[in-house]
Amino acid sequence: MAETKEKKGFKIGLYSVVSGVVIAVVLVLLTIFAFTTRYTAFSPEKVAQSFTDTIVQTGDGYNAYKVTLVSKNAKYGDFIIDAYMAPYVNAGDDVKQADFVGTGSQEEADAIDKVYNTMYDYYLELMNTYGYDNYDKIFDSYFAKLKEVRNQVYGDEFLDTEYMFGAFESNVDTYAKSLTGTEETLAEDGKTVLQEKSIGKYQEMYGEDYKLTSETVECKELSADEVTAYVAEYKNRITPVAESGEAKADSFGLEDTTEETKLLGIIPQTKEIKTKTAMVDAFKNLDCSEMITAVDLCTVEVKDQNGNVVASQQVYVVEIGNSWYVDNTNVDTSALYLAK
Repeated sequence: MAETKEKKGFKIGLYSVVSGVVIAVVLVLLTIFAFTTRYTAFSPEKVAQSFTDTIVQTGDGYNAYKVTLVSKNAKYGDFIIDAYMAPYVNAGDDVKQADFVGTGSQEEADAIDKVYNTMYDYYLELMNTYGYDNYDKIFDSYFAKLKEVRNQVYGDEFLDTEYMFGAFESNVDTYAKSLTGTEETLAEDGKTVLQEKSIGKYQEMYGEDYKLTSETVECKELSADEVTAYVAEYKNRITPVAESGEAKADSFGLEDTTEETKLLGIIPQTKEIKTKTAMVDAFKNLDCSEMITAVDLCTVEVKDQNGNVVASQQVYVVEIGNSWYVDNTNVDTSALYLAK
């Protein structure tokens, strides 16, 4: 009788199970890697380091607020629009812009440059007088001045959020380049200079090949009793700010209104425009006192390329849910503006 042998085929089922397990493990590892390397919000040390480094590298206190409690309950840009830009927005269809707007002409380019340059001088004045630890004063003052300057240069009353962000963020970028310096940039023709080479203040201070690095060297976890006391102190600091929205809205004469529109150009409908409510809520939502569950005191050191400590910053970071935020109501960042 002939010997029969079992044919050893490929076990698809077993392979599928093993493959599934391997893929699952890989995905878990990738997820952990992504969270630990890209999402600083889950680490108090990284939040403190990110906040400090953002400021020290280019003097950018503006974007440092993206990891603070200001950005906890609303997108940072939306908060600025509702709390500071709304009173100056005048961009309806019935508001006529200067004739040269949108033409791409030299006249328009000159107008933009004049506004941006004038506002940059004012931006420096605000930075030197207040600094971003008093962001409320900076935003309040800047956008009021921008409305005035736009009117003087353009001769119109138009102002929208796109233009306001454009001017402000251009000033932030110009300030950064004044610290870091710039490389020469040529157009596609290889001849036309789009940006000239410049030496920044940091290069003058630390050398043309300077390098600044920030590292969290200590993070102390507050005890339960200390957290309770800290939250009470935070509540006292933030309450006046959170309650200021109503008075601010009234000072600008903001009101919630309704607008009659037609859906598909046929069906009448009423659209609510809650400008006042948005401002009041923007400030009210700054109060996170009921959400804080833990507090750490982190110390971040900034070193130059030779290992010398050029700045040291203490930052209180608070935990809400699974994320950490810098408590911007309890920090003095003046030491991080090294060029001063």
